This record gives sequence, structure tokens and C-alpha cells, in this order.
Amino acid sequence: MKDTWMKKGLVVSVILLFIGVAIAPTINFSVVKASNDNDLVEVTTQACGIKGFGNTTVKLTREQYNDLEQYLVDFRARLNQTTTREEAIPIFKEAVVELNKYGLLPKGMSVERAQNLVTRTYLNNKIIKFQEKLLQNHLLDLGNNSNFLCLIAGKASNCWVAGPIMTGLASICYIFYALIYLLTGFDSIFDAIVVLFSLIFIYQNFVDGRINFFSLLTFGSKYSYEYEYVVPAVGSIYTAGLLGIKNYNGSFFGKIHYPVITLFNICYTGAFGFTGIKILFPDYSSQFLGTALRVNIDDTPPS
Repeated sequence: MKDTWMKKGLVVSVILLFIGVAIAPTINFSVVKASNDNDLVEVTTQACGIKGFGNTTVKLTREQYNDLEQYLVDFRARLNQTTTREEAIPIFKEAVVELNKYGLLPKGMSVERAQNLVTRTYLNNKIIKFQEKLLQNHLLDLGNNSNFLCLIAGKASNCWVAGPIMTGLASICYIFYALIYLLTGFDSIFDAIVVLFSLIFIYQNFVDGRINFFSLLTFGSKYSYEYEYVVPAVGSIYTAGLLGIKNYNGSFFGKIHYPVITLFNICYTGAFGFTGIKILFPDYSSQFLGTALRVNIDDTPPS
């Protein structure tokens, strides 16, 4: 058993090294700024986890910008009143309609397509049911800040998107990862989850060809320029998934073991397999709404 775990650990380490190298160039540090005209504010929207749609940047008047901010505050407050995923879906779809009024949907994306993206209704229903049947009876409560196969929405500082990464390299790593577990056997339900996610990832990229599940949302980061220091994300996150409704407010870090490594910093992944919409504001905070295969955050940075 010890040798098996050592072999798995070595394989996983090599895979993560390749993934880290592949993912680093893809992290999107889009910048939005106030216009030279004090009456206008630039806001940028990007599609995450889907191919073929560009970023959209619009100039809003101060009044429009304030109205948008207030709507998003109300949007998050309404989500906090929900008790099931089904109650949240219409609120997500309504938010897409509201963003469209400000011209803030990703370039080339219709309202219907955006609604499907943020609620993951593009997935085959058989795949969804299979995921739920496999996982629902095995997942225990892993803490207040963890969820699986969930809607996710929130606003936070120090939040970035990484991906989609190079599909070919990622798929090879996933196939290799899945084969190792299939050959050595499952030691836990989480081994089965890894294989399941791998097969879904491969299906979506090679059969459907539109969705890349490996987009990540990162929360918080560690900088290593001259000296090291850690900066958390600050804001709120709502998720509705297999582990129920989860809310978190305050300072937090991503706790999923897929860090995004750049030249001078490490960004901590908090949402794995994110598909949806991300809006970057002039104060560098980000509003995000969509779905994720897994979410895990904590108030302390990963070791």
C-alpha cells in the first residue's frame, strides 16, 4: 500500500508540474480603468471555460456604473436567501439578462448562450445524473467552505482566471492520471472522482469541442519578489451544489491543490472546472457567476 501511494504521489507530482507550466501563460490579468473622462468608467467582461468568445469592454456612465453595482449587491443578497440549487438558477439567468442591458456579455455571446453557460445546462442530462448518482451517496460534509458540482457566484479582490490551458497537454495528463488509478485501483471515492472528472473533461474537449473544464478561479496569492508576502482575497462567495448551500464572507484563500505559478507569484486555486462569466471592476475586484466542478476555500493559505 505504501509503495502504491508513493507511485501515485510521484505521478501526480509530475502531472502537476506539467499542468503548472502549461497554465502559467494563460492566466488572464485583464485591467480595467477609469476613463480620462471622469464621467465614464470602463468595465471588462470575459467568458471562462468556453472557447470562441472574446472579452467585452464597455464605458459606463457613473450613474450606470452605480446602478450595476447596486444590482449585483441585490443579486448576491437574493442568492443568500435561497435554500436549493433550483431556486438559484432563475436568479442566475436573470443576472445574465441584466448584464446584457449594459452590453456586458462576452463578445459574440447571446443571452441564451450565456444563460446556458452560467447554469451548465449545456451538459448532457445523462452526464449530470450520472455525476450526482455516483457522488451524492459518498461525499461527506468536508467543511463549510467546500462544495462539488455547484453554482458559484460572488465578488472578491485578488481573484483571477487561469485557462483554458492548452487542451492537448491537459488532456494527455488527464488520460495518464485516469489510467494510473484504473490500473492500481481506487483507494477512496476521491480516486473515482478524479477518473470521473477526467472522462468528462476528455468527452467535452474531443466530442463536444466547446467546453474546457480546466478553467480555474484563484483566490489570494503569494508574492516572491525581493521578499515573500501573502495577500488574501477579500469578498464573498456563494455556492449551491451537492453539499448544499454554502456562503463565505471575509478574507480567504483557494485551497485546491492546483496552484497557478507565474514568474513572481503563486495564485491559490479556489474553484476547479469553472465555466461562466467574470467581470473586472476599476478597483480590481471581480464579480463572477457560473458553475464549478469543485470549490474549496479557507481563511488560511495552503501550506
